[in-house]
Amino acid sequence: MDAAILMWELRRRWWPLCSPCSVSPQLMTNFCSWVSKIQQPIRQVNALVVGLDKAGKTSTCPWWMRVSTHGCVRMELRVENFLVTLLDIGGAPEVRGSWRDLYGEVHGFIFVVDSSDQQRIKEVQVLLTDLLKWLASKQDKMNTLLGIEIIEILSL
Repeated sequence: MDAAILMWELRRRWWPLCSPCSVSPQLMTNFCSWVSKIQQPIRQVNALVVGLDKAGKTSTCPWWMRVSTHGCVRMELRVENFLVTLLDIGGAPEVRGSWRDLYGEVHGFIFVVDSSDQQRIKEVQVLLTDLLKWLASKQDKMNTLLGIEIIEILSL
């Protein structure tokens, strides 16, 4: 329903019952805006949270709505008309191979780096470089950059 029509209907039905002092037009407009938002479809977005083990992936993600499935912690949160599912997967060397199983399920990545762990920063560089090799999209188009070219341009 169009917000203007909804606003007109609300005013027509409820305005006589409320004194003009108690319900401001701004409040009514905000209410109509809210109603129009909840009527819009919810869009599902999935993001994979990756990084080295002990990088702080889980602590950077919201702690509510966690459900552990198949070695992966799924967290859901609602952001306006988006239902965002964060897939938090382990970063230990023996687990990293399983990341690829989830690539087709996600729309994006959150790569977490422990900036206080300077001894492992080279390992982060190698991991991110490897990840970018897999993620260079639109490779079917002409004049696209290869994963390795993207890595060089980004100085990784």
